[in-house]
Amino acid sequence: MGLVGKIKPELSILSFKNNSRNLMEFSYNPKLKIFFLSGNRFDGEIPSSLLGLNFLESLQLQENNLAGSIPGFNQSSLREFKVSYNNLSGKIPDTGILQSISLSSIVPNQDLCGAPTPTACSSLNDSSDPPNNNKNNPFFSSTLMVVDVIVLVVLLIFFIIYYKKYKNLKKHLKKTAHIFNIT
Repeated sequence: MGLVGKIKPELSILSFKNNSRNLMEFSYNPKLKIFFLSGNRFDGEIPSSLLGLNFLESLQLQENNLAGSIPGFNQSSLREFKVSYNNLSGKIPDTGILQSISLSSIVPNQDLCGAPTPTACSSLNDSSDPPNNNKNNPFFSSTLMVVDVIVLVVLLIFFIIYYKKYKNLKKHLKKTAHIFNIT
C-alpha cells in the first residue's frame, strides 16, 4: 500500500500482511507489545530499534525475506519470538530469551548457528563474532601502512646511494679514460 509516516506512539499492537520493503523504525513506539509482521516480503535486517521496546510481548517476523543476524533481544516481557522462514545468519545471541525459544521458531534459516539450533558455530558462519580477518583490523591496516612507508623510504635511500655511486663511478671512468687517451 506504500504506507509512510510515523505510527502513533500509543499503539500497542501492530499487524501488517502482504507488504514488502525494509522494516521501519519503531523506537518512537515504546508501548508496542505485539508485533505481527509474518507472511510479508520484508527484506533487510531486523531493526535494532526493536531492542528498545521494553514492553514487547510477541515478535512474529516469520515468512519474510529478512537477512543479517538476530539482535540480542532480552526483554523480560518477550514471550513469543518467531523468525522462521527468513534468510537470517550468524550466531544466535546468548540471551536468556533467545536461548529458550523453540527450534521451530527459528528454522529454516540455513545460516543460523548456536543454541538452540543443532548447528555449532564456526568462524565461517558466525557473523556476530566475525573471524579474525587482519584485513578488516584497523591496527593491522595502520601497521601495514607504516611498514609500506618504511620500505619505500629504504628503497629511496638505496636508489639515492646507487645513483651517487653510479655518478662517481662514471666520473672515475671518464678520468681513467681521459688519462689513457692522453698517454
